[in-house]
Amino acid sequence: MLATQTFSVSRKIVAGWIWLLLSSAIAAASLTSVCCAEPARAAIPVCVSTAESVQGGSDLRFSANIIPRTQVNLAFKVGGYIHDIAMAPGPDGVLRDIRAGDKVTRGMALAHIDPKDYVVRVNQARASLEGARASLEMARKNFDRYQNLVKKGYIAKSDFDRAQEGLDVSSSRVDVAGSQLEQAGIQLNDCTLKSPINGVVVNRFIERGSLVGSGALGFVLMDINAVKAIFGVPDALLAHIHPGDSLSVAVDALNHREFKGIVTAVSPAAEVKSRVFDVEVTIQNPDGILKDGMIATVRVEDAPSSETHSSSGQAKDTLPAGAVVIPLQSVVRPPDASSGYMVFITVEKNGQTVASARDVKLGNVAGRNIIVLNGVSPGEHVITTGATIVYDGAAVNVVP
Repeated sequence: MLATQTFSVSRKIVAGWIWLLLSSAIAAASLTSVCCAEPARAAIPVCVSTAESVQGGSDLRFSANIIPRTQVNLAFKVGGYIHDIAMAPGPDGVLRDIRAGDKVTRGMALAHIDPKDYVVRVNQARASLEGARASLEMARKNFDRYQNLVKKGYIAKSDFDRAQEGLDVSSSRVDVAGSQLEQAGIQLNDCTLKSPINGVVVNRFIERGSLVGSGALGFVLMDINAVKAIFGVPDALLAHIHPGDSLSVAVDALNHREFKGIVTAVSPAAEVKSRVFDVEVTIQNPDGILKDGMIATVRVEDAPSSETHSSSGQAKDTLPAGAVVIPLQSVVRPPDASSGYMVFITVEKNGQTVASARDVKLGNVAGRNIIVLNGVSPGEHVITTGATIVYDGAAVNVVP
């Protein structure tokens, strides 16, 4: 009986130890699972661009905006009521106030302010000048008389000094009155707003009878007898563009018609955000067919890249087979090197899209793109937006 009880107690003790060991193992496994699990990282949103094949020796093309050679914001120097506005025949032949699209010539009177107030000021200034001149004449006579008297000793030197002072004061008053008359005359002339250029009206901001103040904008004029095509180039291409160079400009709105232009200016500083340098190409436009705001394409002869030169220093005729073009913004520096360049390609791995780093060899710049001589194949997707924040193997989410 005692043996039976002892065996029963022993079995219960063993069962308790087994349960304790199993519980400890389960807890340890759970703790290990929690501690060793890596935190899940969210996919990085990125934009991609498809690498495209290029042919060697092709010209570089840049998007440009057409702007007028000269644009003038014509404002009033004096204020008042608009008395008159220049007139021109409309499409129906009936005279009307000039408006947007009408041609103007240099010196043409475009608008008149009611001059009555300014005529009064001119008359007042003229009267003041006449009075000052009369005072000057009297002061001069007094000075001559006192000068003779002081020489003969009939008056004190101090009296003569006062006469001379009166002459100087009267002379200064004449100068002041003359300046006031001149200023009043200028203001009277400024009542007429004249065109400083030969051009066309872009906009008119006044109406007959309206009250305008000094500095109020009356017209916007522009000269389109010649226009400018403005486009941006990266610093790598600056050495190949010089003032005086002839460039071809094709205008999209005119069926890609080409115009010859001359480089008239190259900006000495890059634009802060885009980091490109503005180039100005002037195009003659006597028939006015080119309009402000048109979009054009400027063609620049392709300059040989340092990467495509042979050991003899001569440029190779063609680019290496498989060369592609990608956006400039997709090129970054390797994180562990001070030289060289790399890009990130999107690839599928274990059912997920990840970034894969590629070292690349760069060629010439082509507009806002760059030629990659090797490292990227045509059709591969390179990361553009987000290229500076991803890393090799990072999960990415491609967004439109």
